[in-house]
Amino acid sequence: MKIEENLKSIREVQGKSHKFVADALGISESDYKLYEIDAEKLTVAQLKTISSALSCSMTDLVEEGNAIGQIKNYFYNHADNKGTNIKIQGIDQEEIRKSYKELYQEELNRIPKLEKLLRDNNIVFNY
Repeated sequence: MKIEENLKSIREVQGKSHKFVADALGISESDYKLYEIDAEKLTVAQLKTISSALSCSMTDLVEEGNAIGQIKNYFYNHADNKGTNIKIQGIDQEEIRKSYKELYQEELNRIPKLEKLLRDNNIVFNY
């Protein structure tokens, strides 16, 4: 597969529009469409931006024969991170952020309820 084909297929599998990727790059939709026809003038920085917008790796964009539409986990142990760096690809990062915000807000809402329950039952707690 060429880069052009990878750009198009990854974008389509995720249901993203040309405009979505163009907006991430800060270019017009018509200019982005040209990249899906001929990606020769794409810079590394642009590929990085596209990979971020499409929640995939740059390798997915440039390498032939990559499976598209799958979740991939990469564990890197060569930078003293002890295998804790997990990169999830193929999932909309905005949805993950939204879910974390919702979970966080739910936890914040639970705190007053738990404190009231403790007070109502005369259970001593420290802040």
